Amino acid sequence: MTCRVLLVTALALCHGFNLDTETPITFKESARGFGQTVVQLEGSRLVVGAPQEVTGANQTGGLYQCDYSTGRCEPVSLQVPPEAVNMSLGLTLAAATNPTQLLACGPTLHQTCKENTYVQGECFLFGSDLRRQPLRVPEELRGCPQQESDIAFLIDGSGSIHDLDFQQMKEFVSTVMEQFAKSKTLFSLMQYSDNFKTHFTFEDFKRNPNPRSLVIPINQLTGWTHTATGIRKVTRELFQSSSGARDNAVKILVVITDGQKYGDRLNYEDVIPEANQRNIIRYVIGVGDAFRNARSRRELDTIASAPPHDHVFQVNNFEALKTIQNQLQEKIFAIEGTQGGSTSSFEHEMSQEGFSAAITADGPLLGSVGSFDWAGGAFLYMSNGKVPFINKTRVNSDMNDAYLGYASAVITRNRGQNLVLGAPRYQHTGLVVMFRQNAGAWEASADIQGSQIGSYFGASLCSVDVDRDKSTDLVLIGAPHYYEPTRGGRVSVCPLPKGRARWRCEAVLQGEQGHPWGRFGAAMTVLGDVNGDQLTDVAIGAPGEQENQGAVYLFHGKSVVSISSSHSQRITGSQLATRLQYFGQSLSGGRDLTMDGLMDLAVGAQGHLFLLRSQPLLRVDATMNFTPREVARNVFECQEQAAINKNAGEVTVCLHVRKTTRDQLRGEVQALVSYVLTLDSGRPNSRAIFDKTKSSSYRQNQTLRLIQRCETLALLLPKCVDDSVSPIVLRLNYTLVGTPIASFGNLRPVLAEDAPKFFIALFPFEKNCGNDNICQDDLSVAFHLAKLQTVVVGDPQGLNVTLTVKNEGEDSYRTQVTLYYPVGLSYRKVSMIQGQRSRRSWSLACSSDSSTERPGSLKSASCSVNHPIFPDNSEITFTITFDVDFAASLGNKLLLKANVTSENNMPRTNKMESQLELPVKYAVYLIVTSGEASTKYLNFTASEKTSQIMEHQYQFSNLGKRSLPIKVVFWVPVRLNNEIVWDRPQVTFSPNLMSACSTEERPPSHSDFQDVLKKTHMVQCSIAVCQRIECDIPSFNIEEEFNVTLHGNLSFNWYLKTSSNHLLVVSTAEILFNNSVFTLLAGQGMFVRSQTETKVELYEVHNPLPLIVGSSIGGLVLLALITAGLYKLGFFKRQYKDMMSNAGPQEAPPQ
Repeated sequence: MTCRVLLVTALALCHGFNLDTETPITFKESARGFGQTVVQLEGSRLVVGAPQEVTGANQTGGLYQCDYSTGRCEPVSLQVPPEAVNMSLGLTLAAATNPTQLLACGPTLHQTCKENTYVQGECFLFGSDLRRQPLRVPEELRGCPQQESDIAFLIDGSGSIHDLDFQQMKEFVSTVMEQFAKSKTLFSLMQYSDNFKTHFTFEDFKRNPNPRSLVIPINQLTGWTHTATGIRKVTRELFQSSSGARDNAVKILVVITDGQKYGDRLNYEDVIPEANQRNIIRYVIGVGDAFRNARSRRELDTIASAPPHDHVFQVNNFEALKTIQNQLQEKIFAIEGTQGGSTSSFEHEMSQEGFSAAITADGPLLGSVGSFDWAGGAFLYMSNGKVPFINKTRVNSDMNDAYLGYASAVITRNRGQNLVLGAPRYQHTGLVVMFRQNAGAWEASADIQGSQIGSYFGASLCSVDVDRDKSTDLVLIGAPHYYEPTRGGRVSVCPLPKGRARWRCEAVLQGEQGHPWGRFGAAMTVLGDVNGDQLTDVAIGAPGEQENQGAVYLFHGKSVVSISSSHSQRITGSQLATRLQYFGQSLSGGRDLTMDGLMDLAVGAQGHLFLLRSQPLLRVDATMNFTPREVARNVFECQEQAAINKNAGEVTVCLHVRKTTRDQLRGEVQALVSYVLTLDSGRPNSRAIFDKTKSSSYRQNQTLRLIQRCETLALLLPKCVDDSVSPIVLRLNYTLVGTPIASFGNLRPVLAEDAPKFFIALFPFEKNCGNDNICQDDLSVAFHLAKLQTVVVGDPQGLNVTLTVKNEGEDSYRTQVTLYYPVGLSYRKVSMIQGQRSRRSWSLACSSDSSTERPGSLKSASCSVNHPIFPDNSEITFTITFDVDFAASLGNKLLLKANVTSENNMPRTNKMESQLELPVKYAVYLIVTSGEASTKYLNFTASEKTSQIMEHQYQFSNLGKRSLPIKVVFWVPVRLNNEIVWDRPQVTFSPNLMSACSTEERPPSHSDFQDVLKKTHMVQCSIAVCQRIECDIPSFNIEEEFNVTLHGNLSFNWYLKTSSNHLLVVSTAEILFNNSVFTLLAGQGMFVRSQTETKVELYEVHNPLPLIVGSSIGGLVLLALITAGLYKLGFFKRQYKDMMSNAGPQEAPPQ
């Protein structure tokens, strides 16, 4: 049997896929910025830019040609024109084939125009021989900007000015006008005093641009100084289209006066706002001593535009006017090109032409990010000499500061070329625009806008022909500053729109997490096919990863004309060199520089260039053939004494290594293949072993060339096989290590990323299914009715259900019994009962499925019966135990259902299903106890005819999990032998419950009460007439308690008719409930009945007088006897003698 199995899980690789990081080719130069840009050229050459290298005075940027064949880099000799000041040559590089061309640009060329400095760009177009001087693009720099300006002079001709001073003023005006001779500036002049005269208009100057011929004939008016009126007349008469004023020109008014206005009916507040509204920039020149005080200086400030210090000039006399003419000229020149009406302030003065570059079929395309207030665009230098400027029409200045042309790419479509330009600062989110040529003009045909502010969407572009049909399929758009908390930068995959459909991006590529400032997408390049699937692959740089050490990602093309969203390889700068910075800041691919037929990738880093070679890819094909095709029954079926290590057959394993990449490597490719064969790898005990190793595994190492090699191994069954349904699984795991090829720089082949890493073959067992080889079982299931019982909700012993399963047909595979039961029951265990029809033991495994616990749904428990095979003519009986939830609500009937199934897929029959219905009762836990406050003892005398109050107290408790209606019944003895015992007993509930009580008397069961009393001394309902008191409690709630007190008068006449010295008066209390719904658990019946006893006895009263008299006489007699005895003993005489002797000396007469 032959099996081929695809990869399920891949083995982890240390450094990714097939770009060689073990033996990279490294170029290193000390030039500043070396590695910031790179392009591949024909042969084995690369060109590397070093835009920060200082090559001479005011000269920055250099180019280096690096050659793989020599392993060295050499500077590219280039005669940079002296006007190319600090251009940062090499900041932009582009290359093309057929013919080979290199375009190198310096987009930071500084151009100084008077006091302003502008930034333009210059590029050089090389052929294949870099030693030859290239063409300049553009051929010459643009001149300094010449903004259209309309300048009107308002000169003071009042009588306070001497004739000589007036002539000097005219000389000053002529000189200033001559300084703008080569500009796009028009002049007009009005003289004022208390009269006003227009000497020439802008239209006059346009017809005769000779300043002196216009100024010399002017004669002084004399009169008063009406300066405010003169400003209004200039505003309303000279700055009009009828006088030749231009709408888009900068409007400048120069006022020359020798004193404050005088006699003018207008104030400056009447005329200055109108001039401001017309955007007229006003310079004022105050001549003479009249402006030395603060008030006169404030008048000059009022006339001039803000801020005054930039627009007011003061000189002592008219002779000194010539000292400020250059200053005035510079002031005016400074605003030319930075002011305007509705048009852009800048056109191409800040273009930074060549910030991006591409070589099209028509000629070089140079991105011009600074054009038109940094709205941007691109110049296409066509071979016919035309230079169209390509940009997006600005509506309401929405393209201002967009930086269109920051990145550029060429796409081939419908046998023509379209252009794509990036504008990463458009509306702060970025924009990419596609342009097509229509009737000789370039127009925007589609665009895509970014989504995140500051992401720089469109900062890098890469057009990709995925299926390699020479037509672009998609554009990769980089947003290197796109921010996420765990990774920075992303690249959008945007297929070209079809027809009139909108241009959309279908996928996003990102780097690994953990690098929020990684700048993924800062550089991109097409690699060509590096994995042998005939699809174009791409590389993307992330120079900010790992604290600016950088990384490069490899992504493969997909057959659906897209790019795989997961990278196949990540190469970090730290893998190649220590302390490396910005690895991946520039990329170039798509060429074979190492002459091995495989694509190579050039990666720029700070001061370094790395050339990474593609490695040849190998695949391993494996076949595993079993002989015989199945394990025979006589081999795996066990008898009473089964033999061990039976011969099961043999397997032939063949391995074939083949190369999938198209390259120049032929018979030199070989690899070390280490493989492991494992039988039943997923099982704890394998059912088969290899005869050669006497174990379930076999290891082998072989060095293989691109040919097939085979090996045959014998298989054994070490013991009886329990599972003969699942086939024996033979798994082949392998690793492949390519042998370095010395003739190609020790290039090492590697295993293809999508190659299967293991193979699986199945060795099945022969089935016992008759001649037709189709097993037809005959299954049945039935509940065992012998143990029918009532389901008690709350019984901790649970519910036992017995089932019998039979198979009266052929072998049944994976037989399973499923039991369905309501919510409230839960599966606990299964116990097997040996069947009478079989002498062998069965295996049984049960589990419950809790996923169906929804209101109204049934739960299920499934039991696997002797998996995998339940043989023919077999029977099994087992009991399933369920726990019953104490709070379950099952109604009054419990329905259980069971069915039996198998994988034999036989038609369903009635006997494959069964059901059982059981009555349901609910366990309660009720207790009644005698209260401590009950009367325990009473006594009386025979003479007493009164009665005493007696109380019996009972406490009722519901300790169960259910509320229920109950009845409490009391039995109270009220008469004995027709004498009242307990007179009119009353029932009191505490707390006061809603209850209804009824009473009735019941006669005793024994008539001879004397005999019973002699034995028991108890007065109870068996010998006395009792009053039965029954009270209904509608709802006895969970954990509820209440007390009941029986109180009344106990009489004593009945006691005198008995012969007992004491008796016990006994009452009884019990709890009744609906036995059809509720039940008591075993042993709890004693708690629903209780009794209270009061001990009663007779107390006899005796006469105390005889006792007192007798006691007194007895005492006196006893005292007399004691006294007589003491006398006889002489007690009293001895005392007398002692007393006399003691008194004698005291009474003797004196001598």
